[in-house]
Amino acid sequence: MEISNLTFIVTDDCNFNCAYCMQKKEKKTISNACIEKAVDFFYPLFKTDGQVHCGFYGGEPLLAYDRVKHAAQLVQEKNKTGHKNIEFSLTTNGSLLTDEMLDFCNQNQFALMLSFDGLVQDIGRKKDTLEKMVRVVKQVRDYPEINFDINSVFMPQTISRFFESLRFLIELEGPEITFNLSTMEEWKPVDLAALEKELERLVDFLVLYYKRTGRIPVKNFQAPVPGPGVFQCSAGKEHMAVTPEGKVWGCFLFHDYFKTREASPQYRDFYFGTLTDFIANYESRYPEIAAHYSELRQDFFQVDDYFCFLCRDIKSCMVCPVNAAYSSGSLGKISCHQCQLNKIQLNARKHFQAASGGQNPF
Repeated sequence: MEISNLTFIVTDDCNFNCAYCMQKKEKKTISNACIEKAVDFFYPLFKTDGQVHCGFYGGEPLLAYDRVKHAAQLVQEKNKTGHKNIEFSLTTNGSLLTDEMLDFCNQNQFALMLSFDGLVQDIGRKKDTLEKMVRVVKQVRDYPEINFDINSVFMPQTISRFFESLRFLIELEGPEITFNLSTMEEWKPVDLAALEKELERLVDFLVLYYKRTGRIPVKNFQAPVPGPGVFQCSAGKEHMAVTPEGKVWGCFLFHDYFKTREASPQYRDFYFGTLTDFIANYESRYPEIAAHYSELRQDFFQVDDYFCFLCRDIKSCMVCPVNAAYSSGSLGKISCHQCQLNKIQLNARKHFQAASGGQNPF
């Protein structure tokens, strides 16, 4: 067992109530004792031949900043003798960031993912926060050791301002941007048509931007790292997550998904147990549960009665099994509208490749 990614879900609480959020908010925060036990157990299992990501997630993790700081310091202390290549990451809505927090992230070379939806921020995330987020972007730019990215989420109600929002973020001259499309509700034909139109506008803009600057600021259009071809989820194999209650999952998204699905048979298949129980029994528990995670690969997925391995685009498709399950009702199944969303995005990527002269091969 070797770990390349360990996520601490430090709290289930959040000070935002985003329209598309899939999480069930609860006033729960991880204990220092749980953090210490997890670091003691997982640190020796961190890979030594590549980068290890130690992430902090929520809810809003900065509501429990003291726990974030405590965990990072524990890992750093152990790494004084271990000398492993560890990168810390933090996903935040940015509303609680202070100079002290940014100094700490800068000193420890954090990767900071800011959840910010551009011009639709006040619709999807929280009203009257757009200007605050612009100030945060400008503030974080001044910390050179922070690896800064933006994550933007769009839903049918905001897709008409998709291009304007991304152009707005790009022209802030801030970090690179990843966009995601919410699948919590069905995308009607009119919404899919709007997405295609907005992506066409974005591609035209990005081609000109790329030819002028040599940069592609939207990560969705950057060339993927070469891999084995068919997407295989890393959850439960190299990725692990510890929850505020001290439970162990293969990824933080499984914690979110199964909070309200404890009666599901799949719950037992993917739940590693409490941290205490997992530590005591991991030699038998880990391979037993990891075997179920190994089945989360694109060629095992299906859309209704159609199996993904029959699709000609299978090697270009990457569907998070948990995100798909929110709309399909089951891990391993993809809803028709999510499949359509993926195909529209794939066509936009192909269009960008052709229009940019093939300088960014996929």
